[in-house]
Formats: sequence, structure tokens, C-alpha cells
Amino acid sequence: MAAADTPSPEPGISVSDTRIDLYGGPGNLDLTVAEPTAADAYIRLELSGTGVNHLRITDDAGTVLPIAISPGENPTLTVGEADSDHNGTPGAPLQAGTTHLHVSAEAPISNPIRVSANVLNGSDGSLIAHSGPYANGEIVVSEPAVSATWLAPDGTQIPAGSQPTIATGSTRAATAMVQTQDGLQAAGGTQTRLTLHAGTIAASGYTVEELAAGLHVGYSPNATSYVSKAWTQDPDGSLSMQFPLRHWIANGAGTEFVQVTAAWGLPAGHLPVHVQTIGGDGRPYAESLTVLDLTADSIPADRRAALYGRDSAGVLWQHQATTAASRPGTFDPRTRVGSGWGVYNIITALGPLKSNGTGDVVARDSAGVLWYHRGTGNNKAPFAARTRIGGGWNIYNQILGAGDITGDGHPDLVARDTAGVLWLYRGTGNPTAPLANRNRIVAGWNLYNLLIVAGDITGDGHPDLLARDTAGVLWYYPGTGNPAAPYANRVRIGGGWQGYTSIVGIGDMTGKNHQDLVARDSTGKFWYYRGTGNPNSPYANRTVSGGGMNTYNTIL
Repeated sequence: MAAADTPSPEPGISVSDTRIDLYGGPGNLDLTVAEPTAADAYIRLELSGTGVNHLRITDDAGTVLPIAISPGENPTLTVGEADSDHNGTPGAPLQAGTTHLHVSAEAPISNPIRVSANVLNGSDGSLIAHSGPYANGEIVVSEPAVSATWLAPDGTQIPAGSQPTIATGSTRAATAMVQTQDGLQAAGGTQTRLTLHAGTIAASGYTVEELAAGLHVGYSPNATSYVSKAWTQDPDGSLSMQFPLRHWIANGAGTEFVQVTAAWGLPAGHLPVHVQTIGGDGRPYAESLTVLDLTADSIPADRRAALYGRDSAGVLWQHQATTAASRPGTFDPRTRVGSGWGVYNIITALGPLKSNGTGDVVARDSAGVLWYHRGTGNNKAPFAARTRIGGGWNIYNQILGAGDITGDGHPDLVARDTAGVLWLYRGTGNPTAPLANRNRIVAGWNLYNLLIVAGDITGDGHPDLLARDTAGVLWYYPGTGNPAAPYANRVRIGGGWQGYTSIVGIGDMTGKNHQDLVARDSTGKFWYYRGTGNPNSPYANRTVSGGGMNTYNTIL
């Protein structure tokens, strides 16, 4: 009995996976035939996925193998279809072994490309073998990526896709962790570049100059200490900055940290920032977009004036100008900041009193001794323990801090004696002896029943002085910057000011760099006069600021 014939093994084919780098060399896509074919045959690859048209596939000879793309069908590519044995039938008998194809990408491909293989009969195109679900391959294109993950100023992570909010004027920065995912092949040195494009700057309502000066960026490689970075204006009107060159780690990730603050005065708006990974030769490898949400609805403490009132019990209260830019000329609820101030019969600020607790005051007691209280910078306890300046100050019926009228950087004091002579005490900058000996300014000031520190209402850099006469007319004396003659001739503001029991040149309440004025009438109502910066009309019409201010016997 003859032995049964042993069936020939069936041909089979498998496809390898390959990972390639968008910016690197080609990767190998291996086609392995398990058993030879008796008939002439060739291989057809079927490629499924988005971005197949960006692939470039060659054989060992460097010949580009065309990818056939037909609507509604997966793209295909044939290998060995030529009639290489010249018998008139496409293909040739396939031998067992591996054919190497070489794959590169000419553009980013975000998702893997699935590759299946069919061995087809050259004579009629019938299927001889198929790679099957466990022998298919994938082409994965790796590309560098850069992204920014943001932390709010309070340290909480901002959800992906949300915009970081940066309050102009705040010293609390928004922090970005800039992460770069590198490619498979090291590309040498790269660096991160931030760009504010000229078109988006204009579209967002900003100017190059105000962003270059007001959008502050700090850089750190490790989130420990930050170095301030400056914007560079590019020839096309864009603003850009680049961080230090770093080594590209193959198939790794790099992390850098950025802190962003915005100066008060920048308008509110949405500002797109282009983030790129750039090669040392300027070649862009990766990019992303982040949008900064700049707000200007909360006035920072160092830009807001503070008002102080002393009640009949000698308690000192602080009224901070409101943080809300939408409510100019009003105050936040008062806070108690001290007691024992009833020993003084005059209290005056040497310079601007701010809501951040800065600004010094001097006060005269009933014995005629003048005392100095240094500003602490702590708005809950804004004044330090007093330091004695000296006695003999009972000869004056008006004492007021005048600002830096001498231009030496130290706030000065002016005082009027009972004869109507105005005297200047220059500030020294020495907290133990803050005032120098007096110098006579001029006589004739008894025609006024109130002198008021105004700040620089004319915008020339010199503090000015307000004075109300007995007829209720308010005048201002422009500062000159000349210590020998610190005030120019008076300018009339207007009449009707006799109805106020207190008038205070409070400084800038709104953060707009204009000196404002507040006044209390006989009913205790408080009125706000917005500073205009116009010396011909230094104050706008009054608006109601609040009430109940008759509880105070001194306001400064």
C-alpha cells in the first residue's frame, strides 16, 4: 500500500511594526513570506488610516513604490508585481524570506497606519495568502510635541483647554510647565521660543510697546529660581523670546517652567502666545498655542490709595480704595488698624498712603511734640511705633506733608505759623531724624482756612498744593521743584468749597496715575473728585463716595 502524499505547506505572510521619526531617517517595514509559492505571485499591501498620503516607501534599491489611492477604498501598494521571470504573468514565484521596505514621513501623522498584506496569484489575482489579524503591522510616526500646562497663581492646575487668567498689577504669577516630547532620534540642541505675532497683538487690542514693557516672563529650568527674560522685537513687528539651548533626549521629554505677570495699565484682553521648539539652526520642530486671559478689574493694592479716619475714642480706621475698577471713587469696608491716636491734635501723611500699608505719617501731640510713624507695608498694621522728631511745633496752626517738593526723593513737610508764614522742612530719608531744619517759603498764607496736600495734579512731576480761602474758593499752587521757591503763583479751581468740613488729597484711587480728591460735607457724606491730569481743570465733577464719615474728627 502506497504511503499517502504529504501536503505542501501553505504560503503565509506577516508584516512587521515600524516606528519612525518625522525628522529622522527611514524605518524598516519587513514583509516575511513563510513558504514559497509555486505560481507566479506578488504582494499587495493595504494601508488604513489617516495620513497615508504623507508616507514615502522605497525598496532596497531606493525606488519609490507608488501608493494607489482610490475614493472609498483603503490605499494600496504592490511589491514584486513586475513580470520578473518574463513569462507573461505578473510577478514571479515567491521565495521564503523577508523583503525590506523603507518608510519615512513627509508630514505629521497623528495616528498609527495599519498595514495588512495579501499574496496574490499573478495569473488571475486570486488570494494565495493573507497576513491576518495577528500578522498585520503598524507604521507609527513619532514627532516632537510641545505643550504648556498652567497653574493659577494660587497653585491650582488649570484644566486643559482653559485659559490662564492673569490679573494685571498682581505680583502673583501664573506658572506654565512647558513640556517638550522629543522624537526617536536626537536632533541636537533645541530651545523653546515664545512669540506674540504682530497680527495677533493688533487683533487683541495691544501695542508692541506696551506688551514689551508690561508682560513680564520669568524662566526656570527646574521651577526653583526664575530669571527675568526680555522680549525682542522682530523685523515683522512680532515679539519673541527664546530660552536656553538644551540637549534633545531621544524618545524622551524635557520640562521647563515659565512664570507670567502683567503690569497694571495693560488693558484686559485675550492674548495668543505661539510656543515652539526650535532647532539650533532655527528649524521649527513642534508648536502649540496658548492664550493668556489678561484682566484689569481688580486694582492692585500698591496702586490704590488708602484713607484713614480717627474716631473720638482715638481709634484709627483704614478705608482702602475699592479693588473694583467698576466702582471708582468708593471704598472697601473699613478695618481697625490702631488705637491711642487721640493724643494727637494734628496727623498728616508725609506722602501717598497706599492700600498695601506703605506711606509715613507725622503727628503732633498737645505738648507740641512732633512724632514720626514709619509705614510698615503691612496693611493690617500700617504704622510702626512712633519716633520723636522734636518739640516746639505748637507755633504752627497747619502742618501737612507736601510730598517730595524738593526733588531729592524724600517726602517733605510744610507748616504755617500763626503769622501766616509758610515754612519748609526738607525730608532727609533718615528715619531717626526724618526732617532737616526749616526754611522760610513765603508769608501771606493766613487768607486760607485750609491747606491740602494735592499730589502732582498738573502731571509735571512736582507735587502741588491746594488752599481754600475764607470765601470757599479752592486754589492750587503748582510745584516748581525748586527748594528755594517750591510753589508758583496760584491758579483758581472754583468756588463753593466752603460746604466741606474736611478735604483730603487722597492720591490715586483708581490706578490711573491721576491724583484724586475726597471731601466730607456737614452731613457726613463723602464726595469723590476724580483727578483728570489736566492742569486747566484738575478735577472732574463730584460723585458720591459714601456716608457716615462724621464719626471721625480727623481724616487723612
